[in-house]
Amino acid sequence: MENQLYNLIEQLEDTIEQGKKMPFTAKVMVDEDQLLEILESIKSVIPHEIQQATMVLTERDRLIEDAREESLRLVNNAKKQADQMVNENTVLVRAQEYADDLIKKAQTYSRDVKMSALKYSDELMRNLEIKLESTFKALRTSREELALLGQEDPDDEDAEKSA
Repeated sequence: MENQLYNLIEQLEDTIEQGKKMPFTAKVMVDEDQLLEILESIKSVIPHEIQQATMVLTERDRLIEDAREESLRLVNNAKKQADQMVNENTVLVRAQEYADDLIKKAQTYSRDVKMSALKYSDELMRNLEIKLESTFKALRTSREELALLGQEDPDDEDAEKSA
């Protein structure tokens, strides 16, 4: 159909070119019926041509809109993926920080428990040492008293000999 309109325009040009020139003017005499017939044909073809052009424009607009929507969808998906990656990275960083914190707390707790155990053991040994020293003093005192008792009573030995 697009060639039909072009062909009709060429016919119109040919008709004008074949027209008889008026002497001493730039005017041309043409067959009025032939021109009107060509113009009528052009009128009948133009609506169809306009309709096709409109369809082409509509299709072009639809394709552009589809492409725009697809590009928006791709951009949104890319943003979502980037956000997800950032969130995953954030979660990973937070998990690592939490793990590091737990390790530090566990090390501190372990050190505190160790120090408490050492302090408790030292206290038990000190108390045992004090009791042992007290026991040793009591033993020494008892031995010294026994030694003195054994030296103080020489008469008892003489009395035992005479008896």
